[in-house]
Order: sequence, then C-alpha cells, then structure tokens
Amino acid sequence: MPLQLFAEMSQHGVIDISYWQFYLAFIETNNTLFINYQSGVWPHVDVNHLWYLRSLWQFMLIIIVLTLFARLPFITPLKTFVKGDMSFGLLITLLTIAVLFTSHYLTGDSIRETNGLILLLAGYILAKNTYFWNCLNKNLVLLALSFAVLFVLIILSYQKVFTLPHFILIGSYNIQRVVGVFFVLALARRFLNFNTYYLKQLNVWVFPFYLLHQSILIVLCFLLQPLSLGPVAEPFIIITGTWSFCGVITWCITRIDVLRPLLGVAIKREYSPTVKILGYTAALILITPLAYKLIT
Repeated sequence: MPLQLFAEMSQHGVIDISYWQFYLAFIETNNTLFINYQSGVWPHVDVNHLWYLRSLWQFMLIIIVLTLFARLPFITPLKTFVKGDMSFGLLITLLTIAVLFTSHYLTGDSIRETNGLILLLAGYILAKNTYFWNCLNKNLVLLALSFAVLFVLIILSYQKVFTLPHFILIGSYNIQRVVGVFFVLALARRFLNFNTYYLKQLNVWVFPFYLLHQSILIVLCFLLQPLSLGPVAEPFIIITGTWSFCGVITWCITRIDVLRPLLGVAIKREYSPTVKILGYTAALILITPLAYKLIT
C-alpha cells in the first residue's frame, strides 16, 4: 500500500519528499529508493493487513479440491458425525488443539495463515449446520462468561498482577481465541438473525471497510503524531476519523456503479450480455497475473 509505505519510510527518515514525488517513484518497480523495502507480492508492493485476501485465494483452491473429495462415499460418516453427533465441547477442544499445534510447531506468517485455513475450513463445514447454530444460541451465556474470565486472567497475567506457568498462559490464550470467535458468532445468531435494509447494507460495507481502514488509520496517526494531542484526544480522533473516512469513501464509491468492483462490491445495474462479457474479460486479464503470483 503506497500510503502505508510512505508513512513508514518518512517516519524512519528514509525519505523527505512529497507524496506525489513518492508515488511517481513507487510505480517504478526498479526504483532504487526502495532497495531495502522489497517485501511483497511485487517489488516494494506488499499486502500488509490484506494478507488474508492473498491467503484466501490459496485457501479457496484447497476448498475446491476438498469439495470434490467430500462427494466420495467414505466421507459420508464423517459428515454425519460433524452435523450432529459431535459435541459442542469437543468441537472447541479440537479447534483449540489445532491452534496450539500451529503456535508450537510453526513460526512467523505460517502460524496465522495455518490458523486462518483451520478456521475457514471450520466455517465452511459448519456455516449451514443447524445443530452448530443451535448450540451457539444455547451456550451464549457460557461462552460470554468463559471469554470474560479468560480475558481478565490473561490481562492480569500480562500486567504482572500474578504469574501463571507458561503452558497455562498459552493454553488460556488459545482457548480464548477459539471461544472468542464462537462468542461473536453466538451474539450474531441471537441478535442479528433477521433481514432489514440497513443490516444488508452494513454487510455490503464490511469488505470495503476492511480494505480501507488500515491505510486511513496509519495516515491519521502519521499526521497527528507531531501535534502531540495526548492520550485522550488523539485516539478519539483516530478512531472516529477512521470510521468516518471509511464510511465517506465507501459511500461515494458505491454511488458510482463502475467503481463498485474496486471495493469488492457487486454492481447494481443490469447490463447487456455483450457489456458483461467485455467486463468479465477485462477483469480476467487484469486479475490473472496477480492470481498467478499469489499462488506461486
């Protein structure tokens, strides 16, 4: 992301130029200005917090293969077990063990990417599982209490109020991660399980906010840091500013139909078959090199 790299290099004292000058250099893939900033899918073009989009593309290829295997007869007993015979507690235990294994045996980005794949596969299997959603709804209070207790335990330990053995702290942290995901899903199942226009609109805006928020947040931090506004005013401006700018940019772009795909939002108008074919062809030509790079 150009904005994020500009803020990083400026803060490190590597550059002292305007953003326009920086951007002209940025689009040159062989510019020596970025000799120490080569990490990314292309030279000095990194995915930053959008790493999950890169991984998601790879994960979907795995899911396509698994979907083909799921049609084989010997998989049927496993699907039956997941749909109703496996206890809710066992599900949390298995996911926690999987997360613990990745934390213990993997390093670096491999940890988060493997955990992402594990949770994505779990979501793929359970998303339309009525038994699973009923369990979430039934155990909402238990999930809330478990999450709160583990959260307080971890915070107090990190603040040196008391000292926990390392294996207990790591175990509590990873259990809380899994319980936290289920707790959020349980809240959504209990309180957001209905259809309204505004909820549908907010669902559409989730992805654009994900794309935009970190760049906006970093720029705001970069601009406000020299002002030394203090521990109250500065976080308030950053939080409200990030939400506001994400909302304004998303609202403006989604008003223009041809720009909506730039934020991952489907177009509204109905176009002729010829225009659709041209659009899909152009998108395929533009996306294929990046898709190939993400795989390799």
